[in-house]
Formats: sequence, structure tokens, C-alpha cells
Amino acid sequence: ATFGKEWTFDELMAKGEEVYNNSCSTCHGVNGEGGYGPALKNSAIALGPIEGHLSVVVNGIGRMSSFAEQLSEVEIAAVIHYERNAWGNDMGDIIQPVDVLNYKQGK
Repeated sequence: ATFGKEWTFDELMAKGEEVYNNSCSTCHGVNGEGGYGPALKNSAIALGPIEGHLSVVVNGIGRMSSFAEQLSEVEIAAVIHYERNAWGNDMGDIIQPVDVLNYKQGK
């Protein structure tokens, strides 16, 4: 029911924070400042092209495993949106679940 929905900036931030806290904060830190994994605050991934950010979350990189099977398209879109717009990153872009699906399908 939520997949075809056009999510607002604030809805994505709220959902993304929830997903981040449950799935990402252990390695990347509660405030995105790193820990076991690299910082996302002011990072090249969070401040770079959306396609690169999608690639990291969907496919994994280095020691970070893929989240393609662990998180839904809604959750992936929300957490990427959150990482790009939290902690002063302020990219202002919005990623929708359909963008994640299109990326996964190579569109």
C-alpha cells in the first residue's frame, strides 16, 4: 500500500531515521559520524550522486553487505533520503521507492 505512494520530504525523513536507527547506526554511528563503518556525515557517498549512494546500499561495498534483500524499496529510498538530508548534509533531493526499483531493474 505504501509502494506506489509519492512520499513527501518529511515522511521520508521520518521513515528514513527509523530505518537508519534499526539497520545502519550500529556501524555508521547514531549521528552519522562513523564508528565501525565510515562516517556518512559530510561523506562523498551522501553528498555525491544518488546513483552512487543507491549502488552502495543496494549492492554493498567493501565490508558492508548488500541491503537489497534485507530492506524494501520503501526502506531503501527512505534511508538514503535520510542520509543525504540529515546531520547537515542537506542535499535537498528526494528519492522515491520507484527510483530504487528502477535502479534494481537497471532502468
